[in-house]
Amino acid sequence: MAKTRRLVTALAAAAIVVGACGSSATPAPTQAQATTQATTTPSTAPTTAPTATPLIVTPAPIPAGPGPNGGTVVRWFIGLGAGTQPSQITAEYAFQKAYNDSQKDVYLSLELVDNTQAASILKTELAAGNAPDIIGPVGVEGLNLFADQLLDLKPLIAKTSYTSTGVDATLVDFFNSLGQNGATVGLPFAIYPSMIFYNKDLFTEAGLPLPPTKVGDLYNGKPWDLAALRDLAMKLTVDNKGKDATNPAFDPKNVVQWGFDSQYMDNYNLRAETAWFGTGALVGSDGKTAQISDGMTQGAKWWNAGVWTDHFIPTANQVASDLLGKGGEFGSGNLAMDEGHTWFTCCSTPPAGKKPFTFGFAINPLVNGKITSPLHADTFSILKTTKVPDATFKALTAMVASGDLLTAYGAMPADKSKQAAWFASIDKGFPGMKLNWDVVTAMLAFPDVPNHQSWVPDYPKVRSAMQAFGNAYRTTQGLDMDAELAKLKVTLQGIFDAATK
Repeated sequence: MAKTRRLVTALAAAAIVVGACGSSATPAPTQAQATTQATTTPSTAPTTAPTATPLIVTPAPIPAGPGPNGGTVVRWFIGLGAGTQPSQITAEYAFQKAYNDSQKDVYLSLELVDNTQAASILKTELAAGNAPDIIGPVGVEGLNLFADQLLDLKPLIAKTSYTSTGVDATLVDFFNSLGQNGATVGLPFAIYPSMIFYNKDLFTEAGLPLPPTKVGDLYNGKPWDLAALRDLAMKLTVDNKGKDATNPAFDPKNVVQWGFDSQYMDNYNLRAETAWFGTGALVGSDGKTAQISDGMTQGAKWWNAGVWTDHFIPTANQVASDLLGKGGEFGSGNLAMDEGHTWFTCCSTPPAGKKPFTFGFAINPLVNGKITSPLHADTFSILKTTKVPDATFKALTAMVASGDLLTAYGAMPADKSKQAAWFASIDKGFPGMKLNWDVVTAMLAFPDVPNHQSWVPDYPKVRSAMQAFGNAYRTTQGLDMDAELAKLKVTLQGIFDAATK
């Protein structure tokens, strides 16, 4: 059989080089690593973008009074997310110059900070009363670090009659959901919807129909739901004898191909992995009571069974193995389906020297009668401490409208009118493939609200607790999931109590 021959070949591969994204579990664009040495430079830009711009640690003082173009000085802090790669720095300086030259009301001043130090530097500036006006681009998790320092944009939106051009109401609502107590802390800019990446070659070898690409489509005459995904994933999970996981003779100790996973879902973060299930808020409406939803309970049990009972989801040890690229699962060619965001195209191909394969996009399955597409997003925010909110909001609206900044950050635009050009730019990296971007745009109608990265008291500790839970069920067989979830709730309550006392 073709499947058996392929599996023997897979076993012969002694090691697989890590793919383009590496083995890090969170290679989102909002966490790009700077490669430039951090030094002190003036925070006002030169008249032309330098070819190698150093990052700053301590900003030079902004002179009192208007900027060089006569406009109100607005400080733009870059480093909490994307923006510190050399090509991005060049684009940012080009945007700054073009914007400052285009009008006389605002002078935009850049403050570029190595993102390994950006959060601590911004906290220091806030404490010293020397904070910038705008931060970004920054993702939802980055916003959480400064949730109580972000300005509610609703009054400025109303004052200026601002509307998000080309952005569906669903996405506007999503961005409006990211702040504390109903505050709007960012305008729609960059989005990273999620869907299923699938390896077409593995489907062909198994003689199985490809998964659905349209909302409402059936799979083999049945609804495309969790049951259908599980059944398909088991048929695509194969041992070293060529037997799939539906075969009674299947050997779970010698799996060489797996059916499904969610690679790079933040080190097995339970909140991210169960977002399909409509997991809801972790904290009650009082802002301090921990809660574990029925959806999260259902999701945790589904994932645990997929790892240890049905074996179509790899264990932590299997993920780290050579067969799965030491964390680069999908790129290894030995994972048939993978839940991922649009930024995951960076990591969807095999490393150099390994046989390439063709992949495609499929819609997420129905879970409890509905589709959910966990959404990542980047935006820009204004700090509460700004003394020039009107000028700052004017600069902010220009940033979110910039196609050049979107291109520099490699981000999918929230503005539909800009999406086709972005799709074409990604297609260039995959010659010979026809990626179905209709799947991506369809998934935008189903964002997870509340978002799996939305604010909770002491977000970093909650994130660690969620990762510890997910790591436990990926490494330990036979866990009592109800008991583990009860312990998790107690842990969360302790975190919330300490954070809100």
